[in-house]
Amino acid sequence: MSSTDAYAAHKRVLVDCDPAIGVRNRDLDDGLALLLLLASPVELEGLTINFGNVATDVGLSVAQDLLQRVGSSIPIVGGATSRHDLGVSNPAVDFLIDSVRAAPGEISLLALAPLTNVATAMTLDRTFAGNLREIVIMGGSFGFKPFKWVGEFNFHLDGAAAARVISAPVPKTLITMDVCSQAVVRQAQLDRVRTHTSEFATYLGDAIEPWLSLNRRVFRRAKGFFPWDGVAAAYLLDPSLFDSNAVAIDVQSSGLRSGRLGISDRGTTINAPTRLDADRFMTLFMDALISYC
Repeated sequence: MSSTDAYAAHKRVLVDCDPAIGVRNRDLDDGLALLLLLASPVELEGLTINFGNVATDVGLSVAQDLLQRVGSSIPIVGGATSRHDLGVSNPAVDFLIDSVRAAPGEISLLALAPLTNVATAMTLDRTFAGNLREIVIMGGSFGFKPFKWVGEFNFHLDGAAAARVISAPVPKTLITMDVCSQAVVRQAQLDRVRTHTSEFATYLGDAIEPWLSLNRRVFRRAKGFFPWDGVAAAYLLDPSLFDSNAVAIDVQSSGLRSGRLGISDRGTTINAPTRLDADRFMTLFMDALISYC
C-alpha cells in the first residue's frame, strides 16, 4: 500500500458538488475529482448537488450517469438551485445534516461548488460544523487574475454562503485557484487516455477533448486546462502534495465583488496552501483516471 493509500484508507467523505462532465462548454473538473476519489481507498459516502457549473437538476443527472458508468451506487441528493435557497432546507441539506450527526468527528466534507448547501446545513444545525472532521473547499483566489478582484466562481455565486462557511468553527483547508493552476491537463494526458479503447476511455476522452480545445481557443491557455476540483480532492488523499499556510481571511459577502477574499487580522484563520507538487499530483490524478480505461 502506498503512503497515499495508507493515509486515505477508511477516511469517510461526503462531496458537495456541481458536476458537468460531458455537458457542452462546461467544466468537467467535478467529474474528474469524483473519479479520483472513487479510485482511491476513501469511503465516499454520498454526493450532494448544488447549482453552479450547471443547474441542479442537470448536475444530478450528470452525477447519476457518471456513477452508473463506474458501477457505483452511493447516494446522490439534489439541493440548492440558487443563492436564494440559502437558509432553506432541501434534501441535500437534510442528507448532510443527518450523515454528520450520525458520525460526529468522522466525516470529511469536500466542497466543490457554491457553498449554499453547506452554509445552509451550518445554519439549520448549529452542531453541524463542529461535528465535521474537516472541510476542504475549492474556491477563492488571492492572486489569480481577474478573480482576485471580483471573486472566484464558486464564492462569487453565493458570497454570503462562502462567508458563513469560512467563519465556521471547523478545521478548514482552502484550495484556491492560485494553487490549482499549478497543475495542467495537456494534450499528452488526452493522448494517454486515447491509447485505450474501452467504452469508458472513449467517454472520458470525448469529455476532455472539447474542454481542452475551449481552454486554448477562448481562455488562451495554450498549455491546457486546470483540474481545479481534482486538486482539491487530492488534498483529502495526500496533503503532503501541498505546503501548509495559515492565513486569516474574510470573504466579501455581496455586491459586484461578492466572494472576493481579503487578508485581515480580524478574519478567520484557515489553511490555504500556496504550493502544489504538480508532478506527483498529475501522477496520482492520471493513474486514477486510467484505472477506469
